[in-house]
Amino acid sequence: MKLHPALPVAATLLLSACTANVPIAHIPAPPSSSPVAGPAEVVHTSRYNLVSLTADETLRFPLRQPVSHTLSAPKKNRTLTRGDALHIWLSGTGYGLCLPVTDDMRHLYASPLPDIWRSAGPLRIHDALQALAGPEWAVVTDELTYTVCFRRTSQALI
Repeated sequence: MKLHPALPVAATLLLSACTANVPIAHIPAPPSSSPVAGPAEVVHTSRYNLVSLTADETLRFPLRQPVSHTLSAPKKNRTLTRGDALHIWLSGTGYGLCLPVTDDMRHLYASPLPDIWRSAGPLRIHDALQALAGPEWAVVTDELTYTVCFRRTSQALI
């Protein structure tokens, strides 16, 4: 039994004509609390690669980049100090420890480094500096001279 070639087309037209057109309700988008950013500037660097021309957060704020460090034991039976660890965590950031060093800061830098800090990370550098110093100290950065200082949060004697 051979079917007429127009039969499938007629059946499709007949069945689709019986459906009701339901209007699609327009749901407004919720209001945004943040301003909408404009289009990002990008450059083609290769066929499938687009690169943004805006600096990312780690380039603008080097102390916010996540880093891991493993500190090796110093030579000649010397113990690692918090000052050694602070220098290592700041290496490669362009920041240094501030001068002049106060007596309180000298005490912080000379105190022995706990063994738990020999291998730490990934941590943001600012958070690692704060944790190395402890809750008694506040990390103060000078963006003009790219220095990091530590200020006592209370004036209790050491």
